[in-house]
Amino acid sequence: MLRAPSRLLRPSLALLAIPTWLTLAACQKSSDGDDDDNARTPAAGGSAGTAAGSGGTQAPGGTAGAAGSAGMKADPCATAVYCDDFERYDAALAAPWTVRTTSGSVAIDASEHASGTQSVKFTTQSASSVTAMMRLEGPNLFPVDGNVVYGRMLFKLAAAPTSSVHWTMIQGLGVVPGQTYHAAYRYGGQMPVPSGNQLMANYDTPDWYSNKSTPGSDCWRHASGRAIPVGRWVCIEWKFDGPNAGMQLSLDGQQMPDLTILGHGDGCVNAAGDFPWTAPTFTSFDLGWEAYQTDEPRTAWIDDVVVSTMPIGCP
Repeated sequence: MLRAPSRLLRPSLALLAIPTWLTLAACQKSSDGDDDDNARTPAAGGSAGTAAGSGGTQAPGGTAGAAGSAGMKADPCATAVYCDDFERYDAALAAPWTVRTTSGSVAIDASEHASGTQSVKFTTQSASSVTAMMRLEGPNLFPVDGNVVYGRMLFKLAAAPTSSVHWTMIQGLGVVPGQTYHAAYRYGGQMPVPSGNQLMANYDTPDWYSNKSTPGSDCWRHASGRAIPVGRWVCIEWKFDGPNAGMQLSLDGQQMPDLTILGHGDGCVNAAGDFPWTAPTFTSFDLGWEAYQTDEPRTAWIDDVVVSTMPIGCP
């Protein structure tokens, strides 16, 4: 399937197991294991369908705890790499998040929230190659042992593009092992379909745009007509599997097999169609909205983010 080339302005996640994941809470530990002053330790677990705790949290590694007693679910933050429900911020994000914007903005917002009282709002202007992304990175977070990363966010998009615009909402970036160039695993979309804007998996090697001695790619696999939901909160889960060059996406707890990647996708703009989607060592994750062709203004919100080395689940 032909598609317009995309271009990433700056070098900026495969799920092979069926999610059996659990509900959100939030807990934070500093690198020395003590409670962080900026976060609140969560309750041991919430009742079914209830999120416990709040605050941006880095959790210690360890063995997954057993699920709670009947009617209770274990706290995914207890073993997560990082959790955030964005309740601890004032007007702007703070470490370990950084913000990337081009004709866009990222801010804390109280008008929309999946839980608690606020979320993160992403807005972009009508322009070409727009970015409104928050980046999670840091040596105390990534890379993780094994280079297999699970993620979960609650995502609300006000309206999707009605024309062919390549856009990204999730990106995992790092240097390809044994090489010097970066690669990106992405989930987003591009093609308008009767139900909205069709979801897509994307692989890119963004250094190529400024250094043609590195490999080009910009490869894709389109969903089979499944569009990104708009106007409501949707639970989006992903797994980026470095050793197996794999990706997988789920919406509201339902896997999308047509967007499962193992090795390569369906085609590429700047390489052969079977170009391998060699995973990087993931050292940063970007969440938000980024588009690579001219688009109308966009607004989206993100809440209740969890990044882990094991399946998470929807709240």
